[in-house]
Amino acid sequence: MTKTQKRKEVTKRFLTYVEETFPNYELDDDGFGGYISIVHKEYNGLNDNVITFHRSYRDLFCLDSASEQVKQDTDTMQVKLDEIIKELEL
Repeated sequence: MTKTQKRKEVTKRFLTYVEETFPNYELDDDGFGGYISIVHKEYNGLNDNVITFHRSYRDLFCLDSASEQVKQDTDTMQVKLDEIIKELEL
């Protein structure tokens, strides 16, 4: 598997995991291939409850003003993302 194929596989596996494990979130692709927003269904319009996944850096982040639940979910998702990356040896 090439490096590009591995990166695409990481994204595919991670997003599948999020959809299956976190039903309170919806995925919103920016359309430019860089970022995917993982938006909590209790979105308040201020990006507070949004987790951002950067495809190239394979990293997640949320704002400091996010709810404690969103922060915990971000940490949980990051652990799984790291596992997938390690599994695919990236």
